[in-house]
Amino acid sequence: MNGKNLIIAALYLYAAMPLTAAAAPQCRPDPFAALDHDYVLIGLGDSLTQGTMDAADNSLNTPHAYLQRVHDSLAAVLDIALSQPLLDLEEKRIAPFDLPTNLGIDGSDVFTMDGLSYYKRTGSLSNRRSRRYLCNGLLPWRLRDRYDNTLYPYNLLCGGPASQLDSAAWLLHFLQRRKAGRGIFIVWIGNNDSSSAALGYGTHNPVFAPLPYSIIESRLRPGIAAVLGWAQKGGLISFEPYTPASIERNLTDASDFAAQFEHVLSRLETDVPGLYDRNDVFICTLPYYSSVGYLFDSDDLEFYLGQLDPSYRVPPSFARAALPGEPVTDFTRGDRVNLITFMCMYGLLATGADAATVNRVLETDGGQNDGLVLSENEQAVIRSRIDEFNSAIRQAVQKRSGSIRLIETGPWLNDILTGAEPFQIDEKRLTRKWVRGSSFTLDGVHPGYTGQAVIANKITESINAALGLAPPPADLSAIMAADPYIDHDGDGWAPGPTYAASGMTGILFLFRDPDDADPEAMPALPADIWWLISDAILKLL
Repeated sequence: MNGKNLIIAALYLYAAMPLTAAAAPQCRPDPFAALDHDYVLIGLGDSLTQGTMDAADNSLNTPHAYLQRVHDSLAAVLDIALSQPLLDLEEKRIAPFDLPTNLGIDGSDVFTMDGLSYYKRTGSLSNRRSRRYLCNGLLPWRLRDRYDNTLYPYNLLCGGPASQLDSAAWLLHFLQRRKAGRGIFIVWIGNNDSSSAALGYGTHNPVFAPLPYSIIESRLRPGIAAVLGWAQKGGLISFEPYTPASIERNLTDASDFAAQFEHVLSRLETDVPGLYDRNDVFICTLPYYSSVGYLFDSDDLEFYLGQLDPSYRVPPSFARAALPGEPVTDFTRGDRVNLITFMCMYGLLATGADAATVNRVLETDGGQNDGLVLSENEQAVIRSRIDEFNSAIRQAVQKRSGSIRLIETGPWLNDILTGAEPFQIDEKRLTRKWVRGSSFTLDGVHPGYTGQAVIANKITESINAALGLAPPPADLSAIMAADPYIDHDGDGWAPGPTYAASGMTGILFLFRDPDDADPEAMPALPADIWWLISDAILKLL
């Protein structure tokens, strides 16, 4: 640690110890006292671990996420700590001096958790350490990005910019050195090594955006439409995210994933001698990203667009999904478009376009899907790569047999979402369908209150089996009854949360059910919907 950072760290420790008017310096409370429990729950991962819902991270969402639910169950039988880096509605850290033990960060992949940008997704020749994936804010009122807001003050304690992995190593080493609580350490990383390929956005030069630009250009704000057109001509942006080349660029190579995942575990073992003596480490496998509610099949499109135009049908060239009652093994059938593309289609139909114009979004050429359609074959490529990622995870765990426990969250979630293993709570069956499936928030990617609780119970059950505990599971019926993401009246829409939002989250909130007791009530888009979409696109890019 250099002199400057040593001084800053000392200032942090001083500022983190509040004084009453009568308190003497020697009576200052220990800033790490919150960790003085028999156990400390630590999370390392991505948006699932951070607790993202509706493309937003805030203190209203986080208490309903799986890691908090796991803690709450374990707390019934253990003296266990969990410190959340809670954010306000503007995604600013509420208590920056608290030392978080949930280190999950929305968007992290197996490389960015180590501060690295993956060369394929940035068009570089090699992986590079990037300030974008490091906590480097020095002062709590100058935390500028997601990494600062989540990981601060680990950069001060580490003596320099800190990645998620740097922070985890410091925390584990600190607990060990202090002989504080035993760590229950959950690692769930790798979902974002396939997410951009499945979701249809991301990377740089070009940035992929799943927008039917040629169809919506005249409806967007003129300035934004012009910028998008200029960027497309200059190769800075692509509106064809679903081509073999773009999908392959967004997917991490299987060998690269295996090497980096092994590096993550080896680095922790090197930085924290005796890691497994004082920590119980659990590694989660990955579900198919191509099975999230964000991806709409023919049944989804006809269900929702049919509410605007009862005659609406997808074009014959758009491969149809398996119909209800067909074998569950047919879940892979059908082309798909993503939520952003669907919203544009819905907005077009709602503002006067006819079905033929809307279906231009789904047009194909000679039987080959265009760049806005994720074909059956392209979905198979993504699933196959995720299978390879999971093989690498299992091999890394098997190499450390007896030291690390594997939680097979991936195949288990796949079976629930695709219907291979029906999962029902009271009268509701959970599936991969967007709002209709009762699993996801309005963004179609992140689980809602109920989905998060189901995941938490699976993880708690695995911890119980490994450690011989008997924590009570989360009450799924009670959680579902209060879940704003459940479509209770069966019309395909959910009321959603009530807090104010802007950007992409604000667009999602336009699709909330105005009356979840009336199956005839449906979202009414505002007259300036395309201006709002324009603003959201600007912030998204």
